[in-house]
Amino acid sequence: MNINQKCINYLRCLSADMITTANSGHTGVALGATTILYALFKDHYFYDVKDHNFIARDRFVLSAGHASALYYATAYMFNFGLTENDLKNFRKLDSVTPGHPEYGVTNFVETSTGPLGQGVANAVGMAIGQNMIGKRFNAQKCPVIDNYTYCFVGDGCLMEGVAQEALSLAGTLKLNKLILLYDYNNVTIDGNADMANSENIVKKFKAMHFNVIKVNNGNNYFSVTRAIARAKRCTTKPSIIIFKTVIGYGTDKAGLNSIHGKPLTQVELNQLKSKLGVANPYKLPEDVKKIAQKTIEKNANLIEKWNNMFAIYQTTNPELYRQLVVFMDNKKVDVYKLVREELLSQSFSGRDANEIILKELSLKMPRLVGGTADLASSTKAYISGAGDYSATNPRGKNIHFGIREHAMGAICNGLTLYLNSPTFCSTFLTFSNYMIPPIRMSAMMNIPVMYMFSHDSYKVGEDGPTHQSVEQLSTLRLIPNVNVFRPCDIRELLSCYDIALKSSCPSCFVLSKQTLTNQNGNFEDIIKGGYILSGNTGKVLIMATGSEVELAMQVKSILAKQNIETVVASFPCIEEFEKQSNKYKQDILSRGEIKVSLEASNDNIWYKYLGEKGLKISIENFGKSANGNVLDEYFGFTPNQVANKIKKHLKNFE
Repeated sequence: MNINQKCINYLRCLSADMITTANSGHTGVALGATTILYALFKDHYFYDVKDHNFIARDRFVLSAGHASALYYATAYMFNFGLTENDLKNFRKLDSVTPGHPEYGVTNFVETSTGPLGQGVANAVGMAIGQNMIGKRFNAQKCPVIDNYTYCFVGDGCLMEGVAQEALSLAGTLKLNKLILLYDYNNVTIDGNADMANSENIVKKFKAMHFNVIKVNNGNNYFSVTRAIARAKRCTTKPSIIIFKTVIGYGTDKAGLNSIHGKPLTQVELNQLKSKLGVANPYKLPEDVKKIAQKTIEKNANLIEKWNNMFAIYQTTNPELYRQLVVFMDNKKVDVYKLVREELLSQSFSGRDANEIILKELSLKMPRLVGGTADLASSTKAYISGAGDYSATNPRGKNIHFGIREHAMGAICNGLTLYLNSPTFCSTFLTFSNYMIPPIRMSAMMNIPVMYMFSHDSYKVGEDGPTHQSVEQLSTLRLIPNVNVFRPCDIRELLSCYDIALKSSCPSCFVLSKQTLTNQNGNFEDIIKGGYILSGNTGKVLIMATGSEVELAMQVKSILAKQNIETVVASFPCIEEFEKQSNKYKQDILSRGEIKVSLEASNDNIWYKYLGEKGLKISIENFGKSANGNVLDEYFGFTPNQVANKIKKHLKNFE
């Protein structure tokens, strides 16, 4: 048996043993795709095992996250920092080897994966990041940012729509540093993949402008490593390598769907070990360790060469080096200095105010990039004067994602991880439904993607109920570790940016299409997420967000004429309000005997503040196709209608 096959056999048995010990996991892919990961890590993956944040490292994304046992086993063999005990704690509480790879839990994991297809889009984002920085700062003979992004995918990944959206864009952008490693075993959980997917993969990827390479035997080490080397030589387009593999290789269930997520019994595991000549897979033989050590030494030599090259780069390209240092600087931004003082007293729509701030912020944050789902002219989430990113203009800061909301969010996750800096993406609030999976992943990974949603309510009017949000605010607020901002003017929006940039979690900016009257709130109050905007104490406390804050102020004036003292509180960020002390929250909520929530959504979060006497004024049905002003009357959101609802409610407590 040659040494490479011996290493592969140890990885197979190690992965299978981990899964059997945990009595949980995916044996099929761990046995079928072993050669792919072994060849990648041994021959191609440029990585510093001593510094997981080495800037020039290759990125590896396990989009088929259920292959995690194989990933951890391979990392163990090549000394990425895992111990035997870590492997034996696979899938156990608080281990560094969770069931699917988790960013921030395991040092070398570049992104959390598990929902199939998400990792593909993350990898596209990372490849965009490399292209942006590399094309901007690489010099002749000094390609300081020249890494590859490798993405391991299975049949399931490539069936998911998010993957198709992202890969179509990758081909258009000619991301030649992106290489997909496709574990093509044609088996999914329920049976053969061709039950639901009979397309010609080769023709499909060629049509998407990919370099396509086929390997008929994905268990042949030399065929696998040569194919990866061939993909790396392609300089004009991304590559996909289709490895024909056998799920559950080496077991009696090889090629069957029943092995997909099934641990081997101890008897079956012992049979596999005997067949492959492995006694104790955790105790790697010296010749296997030697192979791993050679790879580590090879990468150490490459890192030394890179350090020498970077030293030359600094002296021969001083201006480029200076720009790179500025570009990578994570200095804090004083957001309150982004907007001229005279603008703070003016009225803007939420989207127009955001456009002003975004442009100024990009000047302070060189790495701030992002884009929209073909809606730049509508959502205004566009950095004017910063150029459009494309295959021919990698310096552009505005990305045209196309009508691909799902992929847009997941790509921004990968881009944020690569750039180590916030990015943004934008669409209408009602289409945030398409983006819940990537928003959820942003929140899990605790990364500062800024999701900018305009057209925040029924007030968008004639486009009708499909474009008018109702349940989206409540949906976004239900996701843990996400700040949802709905500012009532440019002053509140500035404070929302301050909260967002001081936090590592994702943010959802909910912005109006219609003009918002400036309310002149105090920045020190706004930053607390919920604050008293007008009044001190009264019979009624109206709690409102966004567009409805102006409405609340008009209602306050009407009620004042009828001697009903009213206090208005604005809640631009409920999540931030919840972080305040109990004393502060109680102080705000005690300003009115009767509490009223006023928001053009169906969010029930307000019930936690309303108490027994409270009144929730909301939208409980889908919208209508009509002018926004007409819909104000239809939904009962005019000042007089709201005032009358409150007065009627007060009579219940006289």
